[in-house]
Amino acid sequence: MHAGGVGAPRPAANDPFFARPGPRSALRGGELEGALVGSLVLNRFLIERRIGSGGFGVVYEAWDGRLERTVAVKAIESRGEAGRRVLLEAQAAARLNHPGIVTLYEIGEEDGNALLVTELVDGRTLARLSREAALSDREIGEIGADLCEALDHAHSRGVIHRDIKPQNVLVAPEGEFRAKLMDFGIARLADGAALTAPGDVVGTLAYMSPEQAEGRAAGPEADVYSLALTLYECWSGENPNRRATPAATARAIGGRPRSLRRLRPDLPRELSDAIDAALQSRASRRPALEELGGAIEDSLDRLADDLRQAGAPLGLRLGAVAAAAVLGAWLALGHGMALP
Repeated sequence: MHAGGVGAPRPAANDPFFARPGPRSALRGGELEGALVGSLVLNRFLIERRIGSGGFGVVYEAWDGRLERTVAVKAIESRGEAGRRVLLEAQAAARLNHPGIVTLYEIGEEDGNALLVTELVDGRTLARLSREAALSDREIGEIGADLCEALDHAHSRGVIHRDIKPQNVLVAPEGEFRAKLMDFGIARLADGAALTAPGDVVGTLAYMSPEQAEGRAAGPEADVYSLALTLYECWSGENPNRRATPAATARAIGGRPRSLRRLRPDLPRELSDAIDAALQSRASRRPALEELGGAIEDSLDRLADDLRQAGAPLGLRLGAVAAAAVLGAWLALGHGMALP
């Protein structure tokens, strides 16, 4: 992170921050990967390094010279489907102001590229931490409770995320809300024009609700399903829908998964029952987000706070790699995202 108050000498007068580069043509694919490093965008943000990339563009770490803070800048070609996704993400994020959701600061367009500027979060994805068995049962529960509150905020403002998955959750080393939800790029706005047509399938297949997989409208119940599936995977170590091929995964969605209560009989029964109920194939049979969050909250004191595998305390594990794993608000830029 950069230090210094108002009037700090960074950057120097001969820094490219004070000399905007000439116009650049729209850059695509690999050309965009590091092309903006060292340049000034939107007359304010000095691009310092690339921190992630994927099917929809590139995320950079940048310096906000006006407010003297580090931010993330997401650069996406503004034409076609990618451009529509940027617009929807900005519309969704503009409605949201919650510590469990990464904050959008600004949106703009330059040289054929849409630019989204957000807070930069030090942390690792839930996918990475779960894969490394770096979380205790209680920590998973605390993350789940944070996400329920963040989603409740979004739903109350008419925003359905539609792509809840471990890769879209950042976990910070400390803070009141350690879990932060990111990437509202395929969100649905309850009172806005849809950017996907009926029958379109959007989301990440292995975490997709049955109604999404069938191309039907996805409401808050879809987020409840995907969140429950994310937590199920963290606690059990398996995703009941994931198969060797996309076609096989699609066929598995909506099937009856093995009960979490049977896989993890040591977990509080009401917690396992709530997760199992949230994975019902019929949306109307799933508990409301408030019920799921209540079951998680009520179980926290009875969840083990030690790791199932040996390792250092979570704060130390995260702190040691935070700088290398700095991610932006919407680092999940499509299913081909490259993680640090």
